[in-house]
Amino acid sequence: MTGEQKVKRKQTMNGDIDRLLNRYFSEGTARARSGATGMNNTTRFVETGNETYVLRIYETHRDRAKADYEHRVLLALSKEPLPFRVPVPVPAMDGQTVCILPSGKIAALFRYVDGSNPTLDTDAELRSFGRAAGRLTKALAGIRADGEPAYPPYYEIENAHPRCPLDSVLSFCAHPPSDFGGCEAELASVSAVVANVQAGLPKLRSLPHQLVHGDLNASNVLTDPEGEICAVLDFEFVTRDIRVMEPGVCLAEFIRPGADAASIWPKVDAFLTGYGQEAKLTAGEIEAVPLVVLLRRLDVVLHFLGRYRDGIEGDAAIVIHQLRSLADMSDWLRKHGAELTARCSRRLSV
Repeated sequence: MTGEQKVKRKQTMNGDIDRLLNRYFSEGTARARSGATGMNNTTRFVETGNETYVLRIYETHRDRAKADYEHRVLLALSKEPLPFRVPVPVPAMDGQTVCILPSGKIAALFRYVDGSNPTLDTDAELRSFGRAAGRLTKALAGIRADGEPAYPPYYEIENAHPRCPLDSVLSFCAHPPSDFGGCEAELASVSAVVANVQAGLPKLRSLPHQLVHGDLNASNVLTDPEGEICAVLDFEFVTRDIRVMEPGVCLAEFIRPGADAASIWPKVDAFLTGYGQEAKLTAGEIEAVPLVVLLRRLDVVLHFLGRYRDGIEGDAAIVIHQLRSLADMSDWLRKHGAELTARCSRRLSV
């Protein structure tokens, strides 16, 4: 994109935002300033009088039904007696919480929640994170939002990305493009993971189901000055899935490539201690934890591989990094999966 095109695109976006704000507030009473833009959305902070809001422009989809479902869940959660806040969608003057920009993109306004992203490096933060995840699990179990979730459960891995059906992934691993030269070991590991996950899917489907956030990590929670989780954010991918997927996604964050077990176990134990204070799992769910952690990492790989095939992530290095992360996690779970299950059992058993 040329410099002139970038300027024009920015001007168009600013014009869209100005018109959008007029759907929420009287003309000239609100102003927007830039905020952090992540992979899944563009953010603007909106100030009007003494109030601050967050304007989100969705970048991953243009499906109104997906946003509508997310907002119904959030509105239901906002009525629950939670020890942390969740984003509350703000209706526009027409009563709708979802707006469509001239570009076709979806936008929504939320009440601002103060706080900062944690590092999740201290025992206290990790326990608080675990308690928040467990409390959210219990709250979402009782939520009944109208309509059907827009996203499939993680175990429907075949549908993780339209460009990445598993047969296609296996073919990719066996005959990779030239960009992936030297990644034979990682690609072989991915093929083995796919086979492992496929073999375990029938058992996963039999486990208890409920609504799950599905993407709990440090970037999607906020802490207060005392280090306690004060908000859980970004419910874009909320869906009905197996209950154990929620803590499984969190645990996957702590098993990092290159980290030794001695640095991983304290984080795992602190999180599990916090989670277990709020929620418990069945024996079958606990037994499935290693597979669920692996499934989460495979889903991430398919996400980036799909973006690469779509031409969104043109640099193969991003995909290669994810492939190596999956290979490392698979190796770690092969060595330590039984110990992970035992630690989950001690803290999460009913």
